[in-house]
Amino acid sequence: MERQTDFKGLDKSMRKRRIVDTAIRIFHEKGYRAATLDDVAKELGLTKAALYHYVASKKDLLSIIYIQALESFFATVYEIGERDLAPPEKLRLLIRHHIKHIVIENLPMFAVFFSEENELPEKDCQKIREEKRKFTRVVEGVIEAGIAQGCFRSVNARLQAYAIIGMCNWLYRWYKPGESPYAPDEIADHFIDLLENGFLRAEGADERLAPAESMPRKRELIEKMKQESDTLYELIKDLEKFV
Repeated sequence: MERQTDFKGLDKSMRKRRIVDTAIRIFHEKGYRAATLDDVAKELGLTKAALYHYVASKKDLLSIIYIQALESFFATVYEIGERDLAPPEKLRLLIRHHIKHIVIENLPMFAVFFSEENELPEKDCQKIREEKRKFTRVVEGVIEAGIAQGCFRSVNARLQAYAIIGMCNWLYRWYKPGESPYAPDEIADHFIDLLENGFLRAEGADERLAPAESMPRKRELIEKMKQESDTLYELIKDLEKFV
């Protein structure tokens, strides 16, 4: 079998990675409860007995996925938190990174991470909860620094952090790669704008065009201006007759 030959041609660390990537996709598509190790083995072109050389059980495989997710999700976040940046710039960077490189780039893993946590052994659950708290503290710390420096409004920093993280995390429920009409940067820009400017229009401010309406509306305005220019030109020609 071609898949089996490909798998056997990999070194041990790459075999483990192939198993984890395959399991993530199957757990995401079928759901953890419905998926089996037989499904994973079949996809890899292995027997279930051969798969047991790499993982002890389905729960063990799920734990490996979570450990890999923790390493993937949070390492860069902690590094961003340590950068010498102004709080607004740092928070924008954290939000953009979270949307593009944590959620969207790792959507199947992220979906498994958030939907199957209760299936983990308690010791692994405790580790996951602690890592989530550390992540929240990074965002909370940036908000607190911004409040102290007068960049942000004086609010409950922890609630603000929960709101920001929750808004970004929820992407996994509705974003469909290859199907969404919104590019990752567009989503990040919109979320950042919403957080910084709210949803109420400032008194006397020009009303902004919604992204979905902007292009047709712009074309309509241009066409209208052309028509008015033509009318004005004809009027000037008529007036010239009397000069």
